[in-house]
Amino acid sequence: MTDPAEETRRARIVDVAIKLAQGRGFEAVGLREVADKAGVALGSLYRSFGSKEEIVGAAVQAQTHRLRRQFERRPATGETAVARIDNLFTRMTRALTRRPAFGRTVLGAISANHPEIAGAVLEHDGETTRIIVAALRGVPPQQVDAGSYSEAEANVAFLLRHIWFASMVGWTAGLYPGPEVLGHVRTAAEYLLKGAGLDG
Repeated sequence: MTDPAEETRRARIVDVAIKLAQGRGFEAVGLREVADKAGVALGSLYRSFGSKEEIVGAAVQAQTHRLRRQFERRPATGETAVARIDNLFTRMTRALTRRPAFGRTVLGAISANHPEIAGAVLEHDGETTRIIVAALRGVPPQQVDAGSYSEAEANVAFLLRHIWFASMVGWTAGLYPGPEVLGHVRTAAEYLLKGAGLDG
C-alpha cells in the first residue's frame, strides 16, 4: 500500500530538483542541495531515491501520468486525424516548453541510456504511442488497447514520436522555438497519414 507521506516527500524532492536544475542543468545539482531545499534529511532522500538518476526517472514517470490523466479527461480534438494529431502535440509541447528545466530534464532522460531510467522511459513511450493511436482513431485513450494497433497505426505513431522528440531536442539546444517544433510534426503528420491511409 502506498504511503501518502512518502508520495508527498518524493513529489517534493522531484519538484525541488527540477527547479534547481533551471539554468544550470541537472548534472550540476547535488543531492545534499536537493535535500536541504526540500526540507528533508539527506538520509530520508536516499530512502526515497537511491540516486540522482532515480529522481530523473520519477520526473519522467510523473510526466507520463500527467499526460495519461490529461488526455483521458480531454482527448485530442479535431475533425480529422491530422487535426487531432496537431492538437495532441500542441498540448504535449506546451507541457514541456512552459517549464523549460523540467522539459529539458525529461527529454534528456528519455535520450539517456541509463538502467535506472529505462523503465520510466519505456512506460512513457508506451503511453505516448497509445495516446497517438487514440488520436488517429478519434477516441479517448482508455478505449485503446496496445494489442489492437494496426501495422500502419504503430508505424505512424513511432515515426511521429521520433520526429517530435528530435525537434524537441532541437528546442533544448535553442535551434527551434515551440511553434517550429509543431510545424515539423504537422508537416510529418500530413505526409505520413496520407501515405498510410489514416488521414480521414
